[in-house]
Amino acid sequence: MKLIKFSAALFSGLFLMLAAASQVAVAQSSVAQSSAAPAAQGGTVPRPSSLLTYAWVVTNNVQVYAKPGDATPVRDLGAGFLYVSLPDARPIVVGDQTWYQINRGEYVNAADIRIIRPSVFQGLTFTATPDKPFGWMVYAVRPSAKAGDAPTSDTQLINRYTPITVFEETKIGDLFWYRIGDNQWVDQKKVSLIFPATRPEGVGPTDKWIDIHKFEQTLAAYEGDQLVFATLISSGLPQWDTDSGLFRVFMKIRQAKMSGREGKPDYYFLEDVPYAMYFNRDMALHGAYWHDRFGFKHSHGCVNLPPADAAWLWNWTTPDTTDKSFVMVADRNNNSEGTWVWVHD
Repeated sequence: MKLIKFSAALFSGLFLMLAAASQVAVAQSSVAQSSAAPAAQGGTVPRPSSLLTYAWVVTNNVQVYAKPGDATPVRDLGAGFLYVSLPDARPIVVGDQTWYQINRGEYVNAADIRIIRPSVFQGLTFTATPDKPFGWMVYAVRPSAKAGDAPTSDTQLINRYTPITVFEETKIGDLFWYRIGDNQWVDQKKVSLIFPATRPEGVGPTDKWIDIHKFEQTLAAYEGDQLVFATLISSGLPQWDTDSGLFRVFMKIRQAKMSGREGKPDYYFLEDVPYAMYFNRDMALHGAYWHDRFGFKHSHGCVNLPPADAAWLWNWTTPDTTDKSFVMVADRNNNSEGTWVWVHD
């Protein structure tokens, strides 16, 4: 039985969810060179283009106006975890004030929002299933020369999001240790891994299916028995756990607003969430532009993906959405069309 590795991270994730000040996505754009072996031969996902810019609403009950500089607001945005999209990121200056448009006929003062940069993390594509476990560092750490030992200060740092391959593992006490290079050992709390899996019962030999590992916080996409894609995710926090089970994608929406917990301290409203793929009631795989905590539980039940990876899955999954922004299977109770989604610990 693996030691639960997310206890501290879960507390941190919940705190981050409720305290918006720490939500501004600051993605790592470079990876330090190290002797940690890269994950098995794979390619990176092409980044999707987007006409939208996103902004975090930093003030509660922000006043919304029909025109920049108006004296009387038309509504307010309420209080909670709020993000808006900007159809045009160019600021509008009226007198000594700066404004942004958030919707047609709706403007807010620039002081009330902060433009963010979504995560630039991307998963890997594959032409063959790797023969060893692989994954990514989820903390920046210095590896140990031996399993169970403390690292020395002169050991080179391995950055968060660095891809790794596991060459050997051992268990010390309740903790697994993984060798990711020559004389480089890290414990399981520092990594999120993909263990190439076999098809769940009921999934056919040519079917597309997605393996969501809640403990590891990883996602792997398969065509039959061949791995074709893998990445990090953020599934539901303990009080909003993502349901385990075998499901099928039944609806896909290219871009939509998401909100919940109205009237509660954790109320959230997120404009233009990209590439939603619903697989279980209101639970969906979708892009998350508002955080860069992939590899840790962080959501209200959905499976958060880096935006580029959500776009890749949107195009790969069924039902087919070629030239469509919305599609739904004809019969959810007899769904033989949607990609399988297997969620487990």
